[in-house]
Amino acid sequence: MNETKAPRRRDAAATAERILRAAQEVFHDKGYEGATTREIADRAGVNLALIKRYYGSKLGLFERAVLPFLTLEAFLDKPVDDLGERLADHYVRTEPMDRFDPILVLLKSISSPDAGPLLVEAVERQAVTPLAEVLGGEDASARAILIATQIAGLILRFRAMRQSPRSEAERQAIRVRLSAYFRELTQDGSIPSEDKRAR
Repeated sequence: MNETKAPRRRDAAATAERILRAAQEVFHDKGYEGATTREIADRAGVNLALIKRYYGSKLGLFERAVLPFLTLEAFLDKPVDDLGERLADHYVRTEPMDRFDPILVLLKSISSPDAGPLLVEAVERQAVTPLAEVLGGEDASARAILIATQIAGLILRFRAMRQSPRSEAERQAIRVRLSAYFRELTQDGSIPSEDKRAR
C-alpha cells in the first residue's frame, strides 16, 4: 500500500510547488491586492480549489510565497568583520529580477491592509532584528535600520527603477563609498549623547 501512496504524495508536493511558483510570479506582476487566486491557479495549471487545500487562502499563499525571501540570512552566518564589504559587493551588482523579486512585491503590496502588516513584521523579524543581533553593541538597532534602508534604496534604484550604474567605473565608485559607510555602521562605535555634545 505504501508503494501506491508514494507517487500521490510526490504529485501533491509538485502541485503545491507549482502553485507557489505561479503565485510568486503573479504577486511580482500585480502585488497582493491586484493578484487573484483564479489567475494564480490558471498560471499553475491547477484547479482553483487546490489553492485553498494547500495554502488556505490568498493571504496564506502570500505568506509562503513571499515572506521567507525577505531576509538577510545569507550574509549573517559569517564574521561581522567583513560584513559591510560583502553587503556592498552584492547589492552594488544587483540586477532586475523579471519573474520574482520579493522587494518589488513588497513595494507593490505594502499598502495592502492584509499583506502590509505581514510584510513589515517579516522585514523586522527576518532582516533588521537578526542584523542588529549580529552587529551587537550600543545602538545596534539604529545601525541595522540604516544598513537595511540603504540596501532597500539600492534595490529600488537598480531593480525596481532599472537604473543601473552608467559605467563600471561608477559602479566601483558606489561600491567603495558604500563599503566605507557599511564598515562604519558594522563597528560598535558609541555616539556621544546630546548632553555630552552640549558640554
